[in-house]
Amino acid sequence: MKSTPSQDPASRRKLCTPDDFARASLLHVQEIGELAPSRPLESRRAGFPSFLFLFVEWGEGTIREGVGERPLRAGECALLDCRRGCGHATGEPPWRLKWIHFDGPGAAAFHARWRERAGGPVLRATAPERYRRAWEAVWKAVSSGDPVRDFRANEGLASLCTLLMEDAVGAEPDRRAERLATVREWIEEHCAEEISLDRLAAVAHLNKFTLSREFSARYGMPPSRAVAQARIGRAKRLLRFTDDTVEAVGAAVGVPDPNYFARLFRRVEGLSPRAFRSQWRE
Repeated sequence: MKSTPSQDPASRRKLCTPDDFARASLLHVQEIGELAPSRPLESRRAGFPSFLFLFVEWGEGTIREGVGERPLRAGECALLDCRRGCGHATGEPPWRLKWIHFDGPGAAAFHARWRERAGGPVLRATAPERYRRAWEAVWKAVSSGDPVRDFRANEGLASLCTLLMEDAVGAEPDRRAERLATVREWIEEHCAEEISLDRLAAVAHLNKFTLSREFSARYGMPPSRAVAQARIGRAKRLLRFTDDTVEAVGAAVGVPDPNYFARLFRRVEGLSPRAFRSQWRE
C-alpha cells in the first residue's frame, strides 16, 4: 500500500482471520473495506492468494491486472486475480469504492468462469443497490460475534458471486436468453427421445451454429452435454427408486446401448450405474 485508507475518516476497513476449517472449506473474507479518500490513492498487490472484488459508487479511477490497465467508473464492478498482481488507483476527484479480498475452494474456478461470461475484468452493475446490500451483508457477517460468522460470510460471498454471474450472463438480450432457457427446459422434458442439434435449433428458432455457441456461453457446456446430464439425472432417479435393470434404465433415458450407457454414466458420475444403485440403496 502506498497509503493507508483507514486513516481517512470517510473510509473503513476490517482484516479478517478465518479459522482453519473456514480456510479449507468455505469462501472466506481476508479483508473488506470502503474507501473514500480525500486525496489520490493507489494500491497494489502481487503474489497474494486472493481475489479482489471492487464496486465503484461514484467517481472513477483505473485498475491493473498483470500488465493490463483500464478505467473503472461509477456503477461498475471488477473482479481481479491478486495472484497475478493487481492494483487500483483513484482518479481526480477520488472515487468512493467498496472492496472485498476473498478466497476459498472454488474461488479460482468461479473467477475463470465469470471472466469468460463477463468478457473481461469489469462489468456494469444492472442494479447498483444490490451490490451495496451484498457488501453490507458481508461486512455485517464478519463484524459480528456470531459463532457461525464464517458460515454467514461464506453465504454472503456466495450471494455476491451469484449476483456477479447474473449480471455477466444478463448482458444477453432478454429474448435470446428466454429462448435458451426454453431449450434447456425442453431437453429436461424430452431427454429420453432422440435429440439432434437441428431439433434443438428448431425449438430455439435459431440456426444450430448460433444455438451451440450461445448455449455454451450461457451454460458453460454444449447442448450435447446438457442432454447427457439430463439423461443421467433421470437415470439416477430410476436406479434409486425402481427395480428396473440397468439395461432397461439406459433404454428408458434414450441410451439403449448398455455399454455406452455405462460409459456415459461413469463419465458424468464417476462410478458405474450398478455401483451408484448399490451405494444409495445401502
